[in-house]
Amino acid sequence: MKNHLKKPILGCIADDFTGASDLASFLVNSGLRTLQLNRIPVDSDLDLDGYDAIVVALKTRTVDAHTAVKKSLAALHWLQELGCRKFYFKYCSTFDSTPDGNIGPVIDALLDALKLQSTIICPALPVNGRTVYMGHLFVAGAPLNESPLKDHPLTPMQDSSVVRLIEAQGQGKAINIPYSCLEGDETSFKQAIFEAAQNYRYIVLDTLRTEHLERIGRNLEAFTLITGGSGLATNLTSEFSKYGWVADSSKRVMQQADGPTLILSGSCSAMTQRQVADYELKHPALYIDPFKLFNQTQTYAQILDWALQNKSAAPLIYTTSSKEVVSRVQSEIGFETSQALLEGTLAKLGHDCIKAGFKNIIVAGGETSGAIVKSLDIHAFEIGQSVSPGVPILHSITPPIINLALKSGNFGDQSFFQTALEKLTCP
Repeated sequence: MKNHLKKPILGCIADDFTGASDLASFLVNSGLRTLQLNRIPVDSDLDLDGYDAIVVALKTRTVDAHTAVKKSLAALHWLQELGCRKFYFKYCSTFDSTPDGNIGPVIDALLDALKLQSTIICPALPVNGRTVYMGHLFVAGAPLNESPLKDHPLTPMQDSSVVRLIEAQGQGKAINIPYSCLEGDETSFKQAIFEAAQNYRYIVLDTLRTEHLERIGRNLEAFTLITGGSGLATNLTSEFSKYGWVADSSKRVMQQADGPTLILSGSCSAMTQRQVADYELKHPALYIDPFKLFNQTQTYAQILDWALQNKSAAPLIYTTSSKEVVSRVQSEIGFETSQALLEGTLAKLGHDCIKAGFKNIIVAGGETSGAIVKSLDIHAFEIGQSVSPGVPILHSITPPIINLALKSGNFGDQSFFQTALEKLTCP
């Protein structure tokens, strides 16, 4: 390894690419200079000195649990070699996971590797409507299992109890720290989580407001490993600054990438469907029909040609569909076949459009984002301003030099694509 950090940093492992950029944006807003890596470097010339936090983006949310554990441990070991003293496993604020994991198995593996007894479980992100009350996860006021996430095509969530979810996936017992404890005095809260850590493997924290996240962030000294959504990074500066870990953010230099913008949407969430409908009212948009693509009556060459013809108008190309269409596609074409076909097409489009002169890409969907970043072979991003909470502009610091905005399916408001376009193209 060519680089050696001169001071300790926070090492973060994210289970998908949008989740990584989501976390990175909160770390930056919390005052930590942050770099996102899109692979575990084997031998890199990247200058890693001067960063407070490094986020390793994996694509493990929907793979089998064994693979998720193996890749997460590889990331952990690399971060340990850098000298990290604190670790953060980031998963979705709606606790997205496959029926057999992967959140629980990965947490257990990280705890065991670090020789730790317990950790906190804090998926909440109140600014985006994700809250935890009495151990149950809510999305915009609805229990998780009654929200649109109950029909997610990859990770349908059928239970709102984070305690039950983590105990079913993991190898230990969980306890809920209720909101009343977070609303009491800080000394009592700190004592409550300390005592819980002596007897339970997983400490599920109620979180109803951003102020709760700020309190949690001030009381994490006892935990070498913390786990949760991006909201957990709301207030980490106070702890890190005690040890002089926070770098001078004024030295951060962002590289700009002026030029045409392409929008690619693979998410089928309810919010993304509304965002697509809103954007195509005033901009050119092309729907990739999975059945036509499968039988080659709609070809990749036709799709790419359309994108290049509309290069100056910030075109949108999408596979976003209703849950009824998704169900039919998976039934008639097959889940794995259709997923590979659509993700592969969008990933190739991203790669070929950048070669053709596009300089900015906006992507909707975690799996889609991972496929596109992989196809572009970008190693690292510096984190810029946020388009919306949890969605920063990413500036590549290795070729190709471009800007991206990677959005989880349900993030952003109805006009997200237009807002992202304006922030990417306006100084």
